Amino acid sequence: MGTIYRKEKIMKHRLLFIFLMLLGLLGGCEDAVDFEFTIIRSNVFTIDAPLGTYSYDVDLNTDSDYQRYKDHIKDVDIDYIRYSITANTGTGGKADFYANAYGGTLAGATKIAESISFVAGELRGTTDVVWLNKAYLESLLLGGRMSVWAVGEGAGVRLTLPVEIKIRVTANPLE
Repeated sequence: MGTIYRKEKIMKHRLLFIFLMLLGLLGGCEDAVDFEFTIIRSNVFTIDAPLGTYSYDVDLNTDSDYQRYKDHIKDVDIDYIRYSITANTGTGGKADFYANAYGGTLAGATKIAESISFVAGELRGTTDVVWLNKAYLESLLLGGRMSVWAVGEGAGVRLTLPVEIKIRVTANPLE
């Protein structure tokens, strides 16, 4: 009778040990379940200086993966902003990108990229923005939304400027 009791006690200890080991292993695996997905947002800006441009509202909430994991977002990274000049009927000049919190104004916006310089009539294929204020953009996107503007500098600047923003989001459903 004592042998059966001892075997049960040993078995209970083994089961407890196995349970604690599994709990320890699973507790350290939260980063292993990180889920990463990409969101690409595109907009065509029409710049008619000195009138400026309308804002483009980047809203990550319209993405199904973002909706599913928005309460578990760990990180938001801007992979790139790309642009092209598909029409240029005005004079030469510069164009700049600005961003602000969603619904903010251009007057309170921050410049987010290096100026694009061009001559009258110049067209340009898809080009990566050289300098990008990623930290600022990513801080805005942690809230899921931001407003972006493309603004021309110089009298008579008239451009059509398609822009693409690639955003990488990391979420962890266990956090």
